Amino acid sequence: MKLCVSMWSMHRKFYDQGWHVMDFLRFCAQQGIHCVELLDVFWRDINQELPAVIQFLDDHQMQVGAYAVSNDFVQTEASLREQALISVLDGLAIAEALRTQVVRVFAGDAKPESDFAAGFQYIVEGLREAAAAAEQMGLTLALENHGQLAGRGEQVQKILDEVGSTALGAAFDTGNFILVGQSSLAALETLLPRIVHVHAKDFQRTVGEDGYLASDGTRYKSVICGRGVIPLEGILKRLQEAAYNGCISLEYEGGGDEARGVVESVQALARWMNITSAKG
Repeated sequence: MKLCVSMWSMHRKFYDQGWHVMDFLRFCAQQGIHCVELLDVFWRDINQELPAVIQFLDDHQMQVGAYAVSNDFVQTEASLREQALISVLDGLAIAEALRTQVVRVFAGDAKPESDFAAGFQYIVEGLREAAAAAEQMGLTLALENHGQLAGRGEQVQKILDEVGSTALGAAFDTGNFILVGQSSLAALETLLPRIVHVHAKDFQRTVGEDGYLASDGTRYKSVICGRGVIPLEGILKRLQEAAYNGCISLEYEGGGDEARGVVESVQALARWMNITSAKG
């Protein structure tokens, strides 16, 4: 397993403080983090930034563990579904340029105008086309457990079965399962053979309007790894037992100083992974 940090962990630096992808890479290099997850939402001018990013990665012996695409196939309008597919196909090209094998994708979420059956079919059709393109390029799509239609382990499993492509696996997000009333350890046993990417995050129960709303009406906020209720140490141990050799990508979403949250979370993950540095 290789320890990785997703740029989403520093999203407030981007949105509130004007960070660019290069700022994130410099931060990671300073912290000895040599594997990163980049996202399509963080490019300000991709044509200008991408060559510089590739050069920085080469100069600092860093690698991209995964490239993440923001797509939503659950659209009643065919043109919008086509746009979601184009987003994934564009992501495949960027991933190839970044020399990463994994492209993280979403299914999409329920809409008032789309019932479950229709939404599920849109997801399968879109991912089937995207997976065919990924297979031709020798890349792998990683479907994240997220939302009402693909939030639970058995939902992700059903989508993977219906798509039926070896170029589509699961991106296992340790925190998202609790938002749909499922134990992450139970979901792990369901998806374990098909996991190609892992998001490590920790959640803590909260009150009031703070945090993410779960399906049972409770709320959870992101915290530094090891300070919440997600059994991260147990998850990592089980992944090691199963000989998982992909990335463990930190996705810190907590409040306060993002840099501190990332550094302390990386330290906790490295300890559980029995590695002596963030390099993996």
